Amino acid sequence: MLSALFLKGYQKYPFFILRIFIVMNIKKIFREHIFLFETIQNLNTKLSQDNLNEILKGYLEAALWTEEERLTDDFKSSLGYDDSDYDGEDEEEDEVEKLLRIKREFETKDFQRFIVDDLEANSKIQAYLDIKNFINLAGEDATLEAINENGYFRLGMDIWLTRNGHGSGFFDHNYDNEKELMEAGRKLKEVDLYITDNNTLAFSNAH
Repeated sequence: MLSALFLKGYQKYPFFILRIFIVMNIKKIFREHIFLFETIQNLNTKLSQDNLNEILKGYLEAALWTEEERLTDDFKSSLGYDDSDYDGEDEEEDEVEKLLRIKREFETKDFQRFIVDDLEANSKIQAYLDIKNFINLAGEDATLEAINENGYFRLGMDIWLTRNGHGSGFFDHNYDNEKELMEAGRKLKEVDLYITDNNTLAFSNAH
């Protein structure tokens, strides 16, 4: 009955009916976005800046920890340094080679491992944005469950581990909302950590 009246009205007043239809749909879309915005805002009010910083700290530490061996090897390779290349004095080594070897040894002498301070500012900002995006994708219930069970730092670690497909992550904890957490991590997609020309570290998705 309602459809017949709508069709009859449309035939008589097409532009007026079309306008009503558009306005109704715009209001519906607006209400849905307001609800989504309020949901995100409600969760963010429950997470202080200190909370978010602790999540970020866990994320960055996990990134450095999982990539430490590769980054160290890449750093030494960039300097042309190889522990197996030289063992004791080499009588055939000329002066230029000797100077280059001493320079490489000096540059790597104090190097132990990369730390968070080695990350470029843009990469830290991008990591922070990725964490905020993850929270929005996972939803309030899933995010708060992970925090309540294992804390902010571990949440950050699990975001990195899950998004990059490591053998550890959210599936280690038997969360009720494990599916939501896993899907949110995977939606972020993998990201690489690499050494820049300035010997700083950067994420491949940082701009």
